[in-house]
Amino acid sequence: MKKIIKYGTLFCIMLAPLILSSCIDYVQAYSYKNGRYEIYHKMTISKIVTELAEGFSEESIEDPDYTTEIYENWPYVGTPEKVDNDLEEGFESRISIDPKTDDAKEKSLLPTKSGKKYFIPFTFGKTFSPDSIGASDEEASGLAGAFLSCAKCRILISKKIIPSIQSAKFEGINGYSGCTLPLHDYGDSFCVEIPVPLLFESNKYRLDRIVLEESTTDLN
Repeated sequence: MKKIIKYGTLFCIMLAPLILSSCIDYVQAYSYKNGRYEIYHKMTISKIVTELAEGFSEESIEDPDYTTEIYENWPYVGTPEKVDNDLEEGFESRISIDPKTDDAKEKSLLPTKSGKKYFIPFTFGKTFSPDSIGASDEEASGLAGAFLSCAKCRILISKKIIPSIQSAKFEGINGYSGCTLPLHDYGDSFCVEIPVPLLFESNKYRLDRIVLEESTTDLN
């Protein structure tokens, strides 16, 4: 990933529409079945982008230890399984958790509720840092933010968990107000979209969880 950022300026100029819409795909999904929470994570990168990156550089961005490193340091939940198809590569994982679990790590992954508000853990927000994509200073962070300006994380929440939602947001910190997030009704579930550049605003927003406000009326 660091080598992708290295050539990011050239890509942004020549291939911006493609790169900004298809570079990274992050999905986190919550469902409820047989009295247990089912949690899914997926993190992949577009093969089209990496192949184009190689075409514009004298050195391959392919790192033979890259997938091994991700596997050994998988920051999400469950045992990672490799995703490798014609369009993308990366990892995905699934885990089933009893809502009455006493395991602290499992508890940290579960949705919680206070009044009409639900709090959904956002795993990527907990683990992301500019360093993780090779942006270790303000200039690199700005480049990475531009490079990923149209990338989004998607959080899916089954209506078996929350039947109706009227808003989704990140809470503000350090005197900043909260940030409203796009919310979509997918039929059996809701989808919250998180623009990746927001992950560079950890001084403004609490990124480890999403606040969902329950609707007073049924949206179905």
